[in-house]
Amino acid sequence: MKRAKKLLMLLVVLFAFTSCENDAEADNSINVMFFTANQNATMVSSYLNLEQGEKIEEPEAPKRQGFTFTGWYKDFYKTEPWDFDKDTLDNESIVLYADWQPTIFAIEYVLNGGEMPNDDFVKTFNGGEFGVLPLPAQEGFSFVSWYTYEWKDKDGKVATIPGDKGYLKIPDVVEDVTLYAHWKPIVVDVKFNVNYPEDDGPVLDVTRTDVNYGDTIDFEVLEDTDKYTFEGWNIKRDGTGDFYVNGELFERKLRLTLYASWKEK
Repeated sequence: MKRAKKLLMLLVVLFAFTSCENDAEADNSINVMFFTANQNATMVSSYLNLEQGEKIEEPEAPKRQGFTFTGWYKDFYKTEPWDFDKDTLDNESIVLYADWQPTIFAIEYVLNGGEMPNDDFVKTFNGGEFGVLPLPAQEGFSFVSWYTYEWKDKDGKVATIPGDKGYLKIPDVVEDVTLYAHWKPIVVDVKFNVNYPEDDGPVLDVTRTDVNYGDTIDFEVLEDTDKYTFEGWNIKRDGTGDFYVNGELFERKLRLTLYASWKEK
């Protein structure tokens, strides 16, 4: 009884295999399948049940972000293009392969007063490319990074978003991009010395402060005394050096000590 059951099962399996084999042999349909890409590309529907010697209609071009479609090929390595005007189907199904070329995008740089180190910097890029961006320089400022928005707003206030590190490599975009240089002014430690000729001189409200390079000078103005007139802040104790005058731009990058200059009445 067991042997009979096993024989019956074997016959069923053989019948099924034979049926599949016969079906495969009987399937003479010719199909065309379109392979676009492994990822990030639109699909193209296959052409089914075609005939030998038939031409096929060129389908609508697929799309892929960051790439330009350039045509269909008969082989995976894109060595032989399919000519929709001339090529005809043979007696078996085929796969046509889409060819893609990375789209070239442009970079526009807004330097905001800076200068490029040289002319050898990236000006275009392909989709998915992450090359290194140039590092510009500006007198009195440290370069922060490249951003896709302006350094300062319409009121002249720094617009860099806290925590936003910007881009030192090409952004992950698939379009032309404008990059804005953001800067951080060099901060200078400035000390003030009353430098009064006598012991009972005036007292400063602020003896030390930090000043950004490029800021407008706005230092404390000392009042004249009964004996002396305040002339301004000088880099030398004897008043023979340069004066730092309120209203002018502060353009120093190193720490500084300023001395009050007095003239006897």
